[in-house]
Amino acid sequence: MLIGSCEVKFKIGDMVQITPGSPIYSIGDKTFKIGLIKSEALLLYIHDWEVDDVLKEFWVYDVIVNGRVFKNVPEEGLKRLEDNEDEKNTK
Repeated sequence: MLIGSCEVKFKIGDMVQITPGSPIYSIGDKTFKIGLIKSEALLLYIHDWEVDDVLKEFWVYDVIVNGRVFKNVPEEGLKRLEDNEDEKNTK
């Protein structure tokens, strides 16, 4: 999906797996790590104070997990759940 001229990984309604690299991984039920993308991607910036004038950018999403909404979850901590090809063939 494109936002402006930038490619983002997810769109609203995509199912994702919460990976150990996500800041919300340790919150809540440890066995249920599936979420639903609730918002379009938002580009955020962090200023690296150790290196002058360097801005790091990353995409974030609002994600619903177990009925709770987590805001600004970094894209790097999410993995797309792909459709199972075997399920498609049985329908």
